[in-house]
Amino acid sequence: MTWLFYALGAAVLWGVNYAVSGRLLERGVSPQTLFFIDLFFGVLALAALITVTGKWQAGAEEVRALGPDMGWLAVAIMATTIAGMLIFMSIEAKNATLSSLIEITYPLFTAFFAWVLFRQTTFNTATVIGAILIFAGVLIVARGNR
Repeated sequence: MTWLFYALGAAVLWGVNYAVSGRLLERGVSPQTLFFIDLFFGVLALAALITVTGKWQAGAEEVRALGPDMGWLAVAIMATTIAGMLIFMSIEAKNATLSSLIEITYPLFTAFFAWVLFRQTTFNTATVIGAILIFAGVLIVARGNR
């Protein structure tokens, strides 16, 4: 059940992040500035955590051990960077609520790419029904907030 705590904690904190980011963007902070500050302090916090836990050497070894999968690390880094910038741009262009409601479709894309790239996902009736409901919700939100 630890995974559930982590996932819900992330959801709550993403909710706080989007709401506060929306406020800052409304007040004139550019998406680029906000993204830079977000990354800068994220790196500082991570550096402190790695230092306290002594994980510097282990982290370097883990990355070296990726070998041929190093390309996937590059893809993950690029996707994270571009996605972070795009969500701030979306929030600035519309608002945090609508942007996050559309962005919440990412589990569908996760399942799709996990299947296409790694054959990991099992598509069953529940998955298809859930996907249809998510897309229907997005359509309702998008059409109601033109």
